[in-house]
Amino acid sequence: MSKTRRWVIIVLSLAALVLIGINLADKGDPAQAVFNTSDPTYKSEHTDTVVYSPEGALSYRLIAQHVEYYSDRAVSWFTQPVLTTFDKNKIETWSIKADRAKLTEDRMLYLYGHVEVNALVPDAQLRKITTDNAQINLVTQDVTSEDLVTLYGTTFNSSGLKMRGNLRSKNAELIEKVRTSYEIQSKQPQP
Repeated sequence: MSKTRRWVIIVLSLAALVLIGINLADKGDPAQAVFNTSDPTYKSEHTDTVVYSPEGALSYRLIAQHVEYYSDRAVSWFTQPVLTTFDKNKIETWSIKADRAKLTEDRMLYLYGHVEVNALVPDAQLRKITTDNAQINLVTQDVTSEDLVTLYGTTFNSSGLKMRGNLRSKNAELIEKVRTSYEIQSKQPQP
């Protein structure tokens, strides 16, 4: 092999090694990519989520104007959420609205701002619940609030602090400083 050919091979080999080194240095380590955990994993507008029980029965439907999901905390934030619950016969039982809501991994829905729970069945004695903040366990349908709560029934209005209840069994209990007013229905005389 001639000296010139040997020098050309050496120079080309060095150039190839330099180019490979530059190429590897530019790529960096993909595992060191920096993610901003304060940013949501995804965002969505005008969502409609339907959830079924393990038996296949319709459990609840959640509609929201805007949703942000954070995978690092397993939390979803909803703007203007409307939750509709269903009984075992697939009949709408309750409509729950709020300004904002947070859904956690353990299926707890935290409602914030102008919370309103309305009965959708015509024979419910408890017609409406209003408060500023509430929590609903979407599995058991237990509902709680630590704020001022007002209950509206067919013949009563009641307000108080701290409420415990269950949407499935259609009951609510006010815990502290309860004030209730009743409407007494007078019977019409028989002719």
